[in-house]
Amino acid sequence: MTSTLDQFGSQTTYADAGIGAASTLWLTNGMTLVGLAIFFIVMSATLLAWRSNGGGRNWWIVGGGIVFPLVTLALLTFFSATTLRAITGGTGPDTPVIEVTGHQYWWDVVQDADGRALRDANEIVLPKSVPVTLRLLSDDVIHSFWVPSIAGKMDMIPGRINELTVTATKEGRFRGQCAEFCGLSHPLMAFEVVVLPADAYATYLDGLEDEARDAVTPQERRGKEVFLTSGCIACHAVRGVSETGQLGPDLSRVGARASLGAGMWRMNLGNLAGWIADVGDMKPGAEMPSYNHLSGPDLRAVAVWLESLK
Repeated sequence: MTSTLDQFGSQTTYADAGIGAASTLWLTNGMTLVGLAIFFIVMSATLLAWRSNGGGRNWWIVGGGIVFPLVTLALLTFFSATTLRAITGGTGPDTPVIEVTGHQYWWDVVQDADGRALRDANEIVLPKSVPVTLRLLSDDVIHSFWVPSIAGKMDMIPGRINELTVTATKEGRFRGQCAEFCGLSHPLMAFEVVVLPADAYATYLDGLEDEARDAVTPQERRGKEVFLTSGCIACHAVRGVSETGQLGPDLSRVGARASLGAGMWRMNLGNLAGWIADVGDMKPGAEMPSYNHLSGPDLRAVAVWLESLK
């Protein structure tokens, strides 16, 4: 089984792809330079005082101990407030809203498109250069939403809704991560953000309303039958097949995602079969039961059918 950590979107604060990340990077670099300047000034003043014979040095106390700290702190406060305004501002009544709920250990994603609640999982699709409001919730413990290339962190707290405004400025795939320890598989709770141009984003939203692709081959039909009769529909929804399951990720377009298991494994037939057979080995602590009692042909049939859902 192949992990996706080094094969998909980048996870770095130094390759900004959003207004929030760019503002944060600018502030971080500025504060680092100011900190270095303060260090060298203090060291220089200490050396000068050590070499001095005393007398006539009160201006160092006033300038270095009162004026300089006040000016520096005032400037840092101003630039911090400016950066915070850049990160959180830019919304309006027509701003798209995406609701993201953290679970142990996956992400439920609901796109609010013109009053339509369109559900997906473990992958967040954003329009390029358009401010989007993320409504962040948690269903169990405290999680923390973080896509370093696009925006800063925001905690997801049970019983509370936090909002984060993001504006992606570059197309592509970017990796996000839960940044708050949330249990045994916390390191395995990632996700991907896909940034698309406006027309492709509209096409994506329309696709979320469509029913899942129908099973075509005999093997796909067998996989669908096994899925329906093995208890999978108690937790998972597939549009047009069974839409009652809400406890686990929506699988209507699972085969279209680049990764499996909340951003951790490449989406392919082998990883899908391995996940179904022994999810506890791939993600310890996950609530999904392992289906290692399925026969080899049935296991492969379910994996083939799920991979076809795009």
